[in-house]
Amino acid sequence: MNEIETIDEFEQMLQRINIDEVYIKQLFDIYHSRLLNDATACNKLARRGISHEAIIQYHLGYCDRSLNRYIKTSSTAEGASFRHVLKCAGLITANGHEVFRGCIVEPIYNEGTLLAVCGIKLICPSRPAPRIIQWFNGAMYPKPLAFHLMKWGARYVTH
Repeated sequence: MNEIETIDEFEQMLQRINIDEVYIKQLFDIYHSRLLNDATACNKLARRGISHEAIIQYHLGYCDRSLNRYIKTSSTAEGASFRHVLKCAGLITANGHEVFRGCIVEPIYNEGTLLAVCGIKLICPSRPAPRIIQWFNGAMYPKPLAFHLMKWGARYVTH
């Protein structure tokens, strides 16, 4: 009887887990670790007034186009599932490119749930492309979201 209760508890736990949210959070955790490990990007941000402490506090990240090194290929079930979730969420384009490539990103969380992300290109694009990218996690929000990057990047995006 005790074994059945354990299985029931396990199944209930699985029902509470949203795998899409897990994969999306994992993506921004990868971006955060990439920024922390990129001294050049951190130095550029420091020159713009964004400290290392702010990077950690606001969970800022950097999409340096190295995601393929961190997730499995589409030929595996886990890799295919991860990529499918990111494509459905609009975080990867149909041809597999990351939407935030080249951007410093700031995710906004509410009680552990990712609400939205703002990305600002770290380097001016050589061809016409948006310098600011915002992604919203498909919901209506009762109050406006304030991205710190928009304040920090005011000079950066107006020139």
